[in-house]
Amino acid sequence: MQVREISWTKNVVIFQKSKDELEREFYIGMTKKFGWTKNVLIHQIESKSYEAFLINQTNFDKTMVEKYKHQAVLAVKDEYSFDFLELSEQHNEHELEMLLGEGRNDK
Repeated sequence: MQVREISWTKNVVIFQKSKDELEREFYIGMTKKFGWTKNVLIHQIESKSYEAFLINQTNFDKTMVEKYKHQAVLAVKDEYSFDFLELSEQHNEHELEMLLGEGRNDK
């Protein structure tokens, strides 16, 4: 992974906030792959997306009996963070859908 694959500003953010080389490579790769803006990148770093990615790595395909693989994957499945939507603690599914839908209309 090369730093020239994303903007200078995003590289600065990554190098300031990530001290581990593998973590930096992760954020460079994800920024390139998903086209993260600077603010999204900062949010991902502050939300510790790299750590969550590492935690969710499994060897279930090699070690689990076939009938239990799906259950094992569900047991360690990613939790979604919608902090950027600034929902109240008592939000409902409709509010979430409306706010997520607004992002699609901005493009």
